[in-house]
Amino acid sequence: MKISKIIAGICLTGITSSIFLSCSKLTEEPYGIVNSNSFYKTAEDALSGLVYAYAILPEVGYYSRGYYIITELPTENLTAKSDAGQANFELEQLRTTSTNSDLDNLWTYMYRGVARANAVIANVPNVPNMVDAAKNQIIGEAYFLRALHNFNLVRLFGEVPLRLEPLVEAEQIPVAKSSIEAIYDIIIADLKQGEELMPITKNFEGRANRVAAQALLAKVYLQLASSKESGSVGYDFVANSDEMYAQALAYADKVVNQQSVFDFTNVLPDIWNTEIYKNAAISEHIFDAAVDREGEREGNYSKLPNMFLPDPGFAMTIPYNASDPNSELINIGRGWNHFQMEAFHYNSYNGSDKRKLDLIVSEVINPDGNVIQLGINDFSRPFTRKFIDPLRDADKMSTNSPIIRYSDILLIYAEAAGPTTEAYLAVNKIRTRAGLAPLQTGLSTADFRNAVVEERALELAFEGNRLFDLRRTNSMERILVQKYGKSITSGAYFFPIPQREIDSNPLMQP
Repeated sequence: MKISKIIAGICLTGITSSIFLSCSKLTEEPYGIVNSNSFYKTAEDALSGLVYAYAILPEVGYYSRGYYIITELPTENLTAKSDAGQANFELEQLRTTSTNSDLDNLWTYMYRGVARANAVIANVPNVPNMVDAAKNQIIGEAYFLRALHNFNLVRLFGEVPLRLEPLVEAEQIPVAKSSIEAIYDIIIADLKQGEELMPITKNFEGRANRVAAQALLAKVYLQLASSKESGSVGYDFVANSDEMYAQALAYADKVVNQQSVFDFTNVLPDIWNTEIYKNAAISEHIFDAAVDREGEREGNYSKLPNMFLPDPGFAMTIPYNASDPNSELINIGRGWNHFQMEAFHYNSYNGSDKRKLDLIVSEVINPDGNVIQLGINDFSRPFTRKFIDPLRDADKMSTNSPIIRYSDILLIYAEAAGPTTEAYLAVNKIRTRAGLAPLQTGLSTADFRNAVVEERALELAFEGNRLFDLRRTNSMERILVQKYGKSITSGAYFFPIPQREIDSNPLMQP
């Protein structure tokens, strides 16, 4: 059973414990204060606690909307519609302040996720009469989730409070900021715990396994390596970038060459079709925030595609696969036109790149059967096809948010290795699927790694990776200002910590 259906079941049956304070936005909960005295008594309780920890991921404030607002708008990928709101435009124009409501919202959701993972880590080891393998799996997944939230926090905000114990009383809320080094030490330790405790076998949709922990470790070590190598802000503590690249390569190699649970998908639209990949023996999706259109509320299902889809005034139809002349037409409805693709990104593709031809929609069919062209400077612009659910039920969609994809780790493998034969093979596997010629040979290590980062910009567009790639390569000014003519006033490498946190946490005062 997929994780989103389990989450929906919890919300519907109303489990009576103070750990389950609400299945709504939980606005009254300060990061997840719980009382576990009457809970965590059985194996079923342990699983329910874990499911509750997962349930934060597909919430509107996290991976079903808020995460993409914060990680995509500051880049050259997207702009926001004209009436999007002040917080959106602060992010897009990189003039963020501590009162930005979007940053405050995501901050809150990430710490709720940490609190829920902490409750599992602290309590499940003491659950009696539970099979060790099941117990280890659940604890390992909780360590993975805590690491993911902290990795997002440190990349977004830099020094933040480390919360490693369940919150059981309000007096625990004041916590001082930890150093970036200390946060990464915990992230790595948690992921290694997860790697040890979880098996390699494929888990239920939307749940982590050993490969997910190894993949996230590869991302963490690459962040440390390239941040140190490039002189990015905040990473002076890293002693040796080469050692970090070696670790990133070692963990990426475990994913690329030492498992058979996840692999490459050759047909680009199939990567994004949940009806295909959730039933496939092998898929690219190592870890997603999983949803289901049969859910009862947003967060169980997703409306994320509407953020990317334009609203031309009619329900749009497109071919399922633009490269296949016999492809069926699918009705994709109409969206909110909130995210609008920027010409900077649209024009960065080679004209023969299938990632543009097949995964960016530049023309749609109206109900009369007429083909409507979408101009990149129009109100209804070309849009990404990645998040489309061909079987959408009105605004209820099974659109999982990709957190770790096999192709992401394949490119990490290449970047960490440098210009080796194996690294060229890895990046060229991506390019061949896109219909492009192999990458130029004979590149220096620096030039090769820069080429891989640019390949990531095309391959992983709109998936929440570009901002972090620009930050870790110390390229915010070089790319956004010097290349694309944008301006940066604040928030280039770390966003300001929300003012509400500073006001409510005495230990965060200057």
